[in-house]
Amino acid sequence: MKCEVEWMDRSMHMYKRVDILGVPFLQKKLRDTVELITRLILENQKIQVVTANPEIVMMGRRNPSYMELLKKADIITPDGIGVVLASRWIGEPMPERVAGYDLLHALMKEANAHGWKYMLVGASPASADGAAAKLQELYPNACYAGHYNGYFTKEEENKIIEHIKKEKPQLLFVGLGAPRQEEWVARHLPKLEVNVAMGVGGSFDVLSGTVKRAPEIWQKLNIEWLYRLLSQPKRWRRQLLLPQFALQVLWNQVIKREK
Repeated sequence: MKCEVEWMDRSMHMYKRVDILGVPFLQKKLRDTVELITRLILENQKIQVVTANPEIVMMGRRNPSYMELLKKADIITPDGIGVVLASRWIGEPMPERVAGYDLLHALMKEANAHGWKYMLVGASPASADGAAAKLQELYPNACYAGHYNGYFTKEEENKIIEHIKKEKPQLLFVGLGAPRQEEWVARHLPKLEVNVAMGVGGSFDVLSGTVKRAPEIWQKLNIEWLYRLLSQPKRWRRQLLLPQFALQVLWNQVIKREK
């Protein structure tokens, strides 16, 4: 327990954070973020990683308990070009977007190099099965310790927790969607011997091939959000949060200037 308290203190004071509408984002590139997390795993630390896009920030603005959870997370990465742009608007630019899907793969490369254990929780049965199979194929030297889909009962959840306790994986990827995945991790992580617990949103769907990720050119142009909207029109209500996020950031800047 002493070790965890020390880490929390270091996380708040040693690493540069950028406050975007109350959410403290780590101001690091993907490579540097992976190096930091890898070092913490080797030091046997325990951390919660949140990959937050504008939608998650706005969820926090509307839900005080969720915002409090976000503020307590050890590492929050900017998973969305909107967050990166917002950091530039407020004069504290973050170097790049650190997408949850990319961070997952980067950490799995480290797991493959170090022989770390990993587990998956979340998504549909087909996506969970497909993601587990794909990761075992891509990273054969990492130690696969099991996976569970996100449609579990309370009794089944207890069995999942017991399995995680038994396996003690270095990496626990949770794809239950926001805010459920962050709430699930925050509730269970204190009693688990896990180094990194990270919400990964729809990454299992992409890994399994159930959902296609935007082509690389769309990613480089920072319009992956548009590809998702065009390929999944039912997301349009969620996308309405993007202009709300932008307007809120800009309005806050106007208020600060007037003061």
